Order: sequence, then C-alpha cells, then structure tokens
Amino acid sequence: MNARPIVIDTDPGIDDALAIMLAAASPEVDLRGLVAVAGNVGLPYTSGNAAALADLLRLDIPVGKGASGPLWRRDIDFTPDVHGEDGFAGHSLPVSTRTFEPGVPLLARLIEESTDPITIVPIGPLTNIAMLVNEYPETARKVERFVIMGGGAFDVLGNVTPVAEFNIWFDPDAAARVFAFGVPITMVGLNATHQATVARKHLPRLFASGGPVAEIVGHLLAGYHNVGVDMEAAMPQHDSLAVAGVIDPDVFTTVPAFVDVENVGRLTSGMTLVDRACESGEPNCDVAVKVDVERFRDLLDSRLSALDASLRQD
Repeated sequence: MNARPIVIDTDPGIDDALAIMLAAASPEVDLRGLVAVAGNVGLPYTSGNAAALADLLRLDIPVGKGASGPLWRRDIDFTPDVHGEDGFAGHSLPVSTRTFEPGVPLLARLIEESTDPITIVPIGPLTNIAMLVNEYPETARKVERFVIMGGGAFDVLGNVTPVAEFNIWFDPDAAARVFAFGVPITMVGLNATHQATVARKHLPRLFASGGPVAEIVGHLLAGYHNVGVDMEAAMPQHDSLAVAGVIDPDVFTTVPAFVDVENVGRLTSGMTLVDRACESGEPNCDVAVKVDVERFRDLLDSRLSALDASLRQD
C-alpha cells in the first residue's frame, strides 16, 4: 500500500510538535510539506518552530509561512500560558536557515504537483485553508480530505470559551468557510482529544532511548501547562490524535454529521454546531467520537522511539 501524501498546516505549539514528529516517523504517510499559521503564538514563532523541527527531523520538504492572523478579525489573543511565549515553553531549537515559501501558494503547488490526492491536516486555526479555498478553489477541490483538529461536539465543546475550541475560535470566519466548502472533512474535536491523554509514563520506550526526540519531547511535555516532570500528569495530545487518525484509522471511530460554525454570535463565536441527525443539512463531516486510548499511546510511543533511534544512528 502506498503511503498517503499529506501536508500539515500548523501553529507549533507543543502538541503540534509531537504531531509533526509522529507524521515524520510513520511510513503510512508521506509528509510533503509544513505550512505555518499564527495561532498558539505569533507567525514569527510558529514558522520558526516549524522550520526548526524540519531541521531536527532532517525532513527534505518545503516549509511555508502563511497567515499572520485571522481573515479579518483583529481581536486575536495568543496563549502563552499554555505553550509559552515562543510556542515551545522556552525550549529553544537551533534557528533554521531555511527559506520560507509563501504558505497558501505552497499548499496549492503541493496539491497540484501530487499524482495522488493530498490529505491536508490542519492542526491550527483554519485561516490558510480558507485562503486556499477562496484563492484556489479548483485546486482545493482536488484535496482528498481535510483532517481537522478543532471544534468540539456533544459533551465537550470549548476550551477558550464554554462553547468554543481555540483553533475554531481564533478564526471562526475561516472555519465556517472551510466546513461549507464541500471537500470531505474529518473533525477531531475536544470531545475526542480529551480522551487522548498522554503522560511521560505512557512513553517508556521513547524516554529509555535518550536521543534528540526524547530530549525535546521531555522538555515539551514538562512545559505543557507547566506540568513539570510529573510522570502521572497526563495532558490531551490534541494534534497528535488528528495525525494518528490518518496513520491508523482504527485509533478513533467517527459518526457522520452536519457541522456548521457560529461566526456571528456575541457569546458563541467559534462554536461548532454538530447536528448528528442532519436536520440542518446533508452530512458534511465525519466527527471523531470514541478513541482507542491505549492504541493511540502505543502508536505515539513506538513511532517516536523508533524515530529517536534513527536520528541517533545517522
């Protein structure tokens, strides 16, 4: 079976970093590029972090620099309390000397150049993806699927407001555009990612290996919400779950639903409205619901430890 070509649109970000590492370590996917967007921190940090990760992982792929903020809203807010001022909780990687490509044209080029349909995995705000849809609509229709980390459904709706998850809340206008576009979508929301918790104790093979991946993952996990080196402190790995679902579809189950995004409400902006009965419209999304947590943790541990070993040997 051929590896599925993917592009990750990202705002690194601690959990983004683990997601990118997981993709780089998995033969089921062919990572064709990284495109940065503002979100967890500002674009200078997210793009620099994406490039530094590509260097660390020795990825021969282009890195793009996309949108520096939402489509038109300017009341944005970053989250230094979660990811630190630089996105990596103060853990510095060597500054990359890579040349960045313009992000949205890079997305379009990678889609057009691929002989097989590309899967786009947006694990940050959806601004770049909405710009792709608006500026290159025919190219965007060639995308096989968007596997989006964002939103929430049923019992868990929000983490920035009571009803809004950060990636969707950051640019709800972009999210509304993407969900309405018509390309197949898998939504990996908070209702799923809150099941996918990972602590240091769940990655025994990785931390036994002691290489560069173990080092950075240790620092990142310690800095995530300032949990320190507590072996028992398990935090949701939001973005890794979305990537894991592309690598191994049995990591979570989905249900079809009609999903729309509230982008005008004073108190509900950024809310994902998940209509499982599809009374509001035809199904436009497969919504992740049940996570096989042990399968997910084992995938993360086995792939990251193998990646760590390969980087030590080179």
